[in-house]
Amino acid sequence: MKKITIFLMMLLMVTFGFSQQEVIQDFEDGGLGATFGDGALAALVPDPETGGTRGQVAQLTSSSTGIFFQGVNISFFAGIQVDLTTDKSMEMDVYSLSPITIAPKVINGADGAPDSTTSASHNGSGWETLTFTFNDGFDGTVTANGIYSAFVIYFNWDSNIDNFGDPQDRVFYVDNISGISFVDTCSNGVQDGDETGVDCGGSCGPCPPSITAPTPPARSAEDVFSVYSNAYTGEPSDLGAFGGGSLQTFDIDGNDFIRLSGAPGANLQWFFGIPSGVDLSSFTHYHMDFYFEGDVPGEGAIFQTIIQGFDENSNFTGNTLHNVTPTETGAWLSLDIPISTFNGGTSVRTNIGQMQLAMAGPAFGPTYVDNVYFHKNTTLSNNTFSKAEFKVYPNPSKGDWNIRTTETIKSIQVYNITGRLVREVNVNASEAVINTLGLSSGVYLAKVSNELDQTKTIKLIKE
Repeated sequence: MKKITIFLMMLLMVTFGFSQQEVIQDFEDGGLGATFGDGALAALVPDPETGGTRGQVAQLTSSSTGIFFQGVNISFFAGIQVDLTTDKSMEMDVYSLSPITIAPKVINGADGAPDSTTSASHNGSGWETLTFTFNDGFDGTVTANGIYSAFVIYFNWDSNIDNFGDPQDRVFYVDNISGISFVDTCSNGVQDGDETGVDCGGSCGPCPPSITAPTPPARSAEDVFSVYSNAYTGEPSDLGAFGGGSLQTFDIDGNDFIRLSGAPGANLQWFFGIPSGVDLSSFTHYHMDFYFEGDVPGEGAIFQTIIQGFDENSNFTGNTLHNVTPTETGAWLSLDIPISTFNGGTSVRTNIGQMQLAMAGPAFGPTYVDNVYFHKNTTLSNNTFSKAEFKVYPNPSKGDWNIRTTETIKSIQVYNITGRLVREVNVNASEAVINTLGLSSGVYLAKVSNELDQTKTIKLIKE
């Protein structure tokens, strides 16, 4: 179904009242956010039904070898939210050729609206329209009550136990997510969470970031262990939330960052999964950029970074943590400190397996995070490569990408949105061609390196 305009939607609301369910995401112009949980994949593809006329739909894939909570974040049309204040139900078209149960979850509630998870079962007969009502409170949530701007789908759910099921190899498709729409007059009409240029005057309240976090300094690859950053290539890591926390990825000018949110006053937690037993004993410092939206939380509010130790057998070995007391909102702030200053010091630095972020105490507004990494407190004296002129064409592309720069390229590594390396090209020239054969439609990041191991990260889009 083609997306109807916000103007037409508003006319429909005037005509039929506010109880009318309307399509608030049809994936014709995007709508997929980041996947989470090892094994989860998501892509925008044509209608899988033979002779189907739906246009573009979302293909969601889970793996039996992945983690149990595989899923994907989904945004609604720009400027549109869903109102679950009175009517708690939504609809979604789902295509599957085998019976499955999935668990939708509404997140990013306005004014403290709580997250809510429910489930819906499919008979395996191709396209079916599923109705799901957010009054079950699964996964530690409660009944929905308020306005919501985003949506999560967990791929594997067991209706017999009303909880996550064992991960399975499954591919299914979704289209036409419907609900009672609410027009967000603060939005500037930019898709997929990019709020650059949003008008935050009047009743709109505090603003999300309109600019990216500060660019990290150039460092040799061996001097950085990146957990989450476009500036450095890091180990593939899972992203997730628990304890009432919600996680969504945003994008400004090709730079990704994370939005952390949840019910006010709750003990909210998020995690970055790192391969167990990573030895970072030679790294001396920890860095994170963060941005608090809204008012400064009250006395006693804590924003906490927790480094957790796990050995090579995934056995927990201990925590070390650092507390940040919020003092300023509406601007990017940077934490860059010696690991030795953490509570617990360097005790788990030889066997890191996971990082957590946590909020506790008085209510926080949404918090944005970028450039999470460990480093050796060294920088390259000159990185002309990052300032060189780069040209990528065509981009988006249905075929190959061409990259041209004013400097000599040594190699190019292309990663998908889960952090998996999907292409690697040795170049030794100022121009290169990247073959996209076999790559699914979606967003990719190309790490372009020169002979000094200086790098430039470029966003690529495959149509």
